[in-house]
Amino acid sequence: MFEYMQYNIAPWPGILAVYFFLIGTAAMVFVAAAAPNVFGPVADPFKSFQKVGMVVALILVGISAPLLILDIGQPARFLYPIIYFHWTSPLSWGSLFLPLFGLSILAFLYGTFTQKTDLMKWSGIFGSLLALSMPLYTGLDLMVQTSRELWTNATIPVLFVILSVTSGVALVSILEKIIGGSNEAVTRLLRICLYFSIGVTFWLFLGLVLSLLYGSAEKQQALAIINEEFSMKFWGITFVVGILAPLALLIPPKLASSHTALMIAGVLGAIGAYTFREVLVMAGQLAQLYY
Repeated sequence: MFEYMQYNIAPWPGILAVYFFLIGTAAMVFVAAAAPNVFGPVADPFKSFQKVGMVVALILVGISAPLLILDIGQPARFLYPIIYFHWTSPLSWGSLFLPLFGLSILAFLYGTFTQKTDLMKWSGIFGSLLALSMPLYTGLDLMVQTSRELWTNATIPVLFVILSVTSGVALVSILEKIIGGSNEAVTRLLRICLYFSIGVTFWLFLGLVLSLLYGSAEKQQALAIINEEFSMKFWGITFVVGILAPLALLIPPKLASSHTALMIAGVLGAIGAYTFREVLVMAGQLAQLYY
């Protein structure tokens, strides 16, 4: 019952997991950089981060877009979901949102250099909504594949958003340290965000495992494949390194004000966020009971 043929599966390569990771990270870096103009005084600690954050977000988008085009195979195909737009297709929406997100970054950067606060505010709001859509649509891309039971899960889009928060916090904490903006207020805000994302990831991970343990035959087959071929990435890196280790660094009160502990927890969480996506993308294609 648990047999499968390697040559007959996995049309989506591992590069897609890299794209999912980078575009989600870019989205959350944008949100952090735009936060002072979007959320007001509560996010003022990120004011010194705005220019650097936007430049880094733009670089990540510049890397992500070619990865997506490379996965498609032919550059012209990138335009097909937009030209032949279908409102029920996550791919069509994602192909539209990606260039709009890039334009939002450019508009915000222009506003920062010209001191046009209204432009910064509205491009920040619009870009933050698009930033939320980036990891959300990538999760929906998997969820709508009804022939893959591991992916047909309504928590996948939510999980991808949460994983993006983790990787975004990790990168922001590193950049803040580099530019000298790692003060107590910044550390406190980032710690709250990371605590939330890692905590939610913990429960979503357990929920996924339970659904595989007690789900359909194909889901049980997916769990068997994960345990056989991806056990180190799933249990070792994602769960232990990416979830339990960051929680161990975030929970102790003595480490609450330590930016170094926050950075380490963020980096570990980001590593787990990547491997979680990779396992879901690859293992989800291996489980096939019907041909």
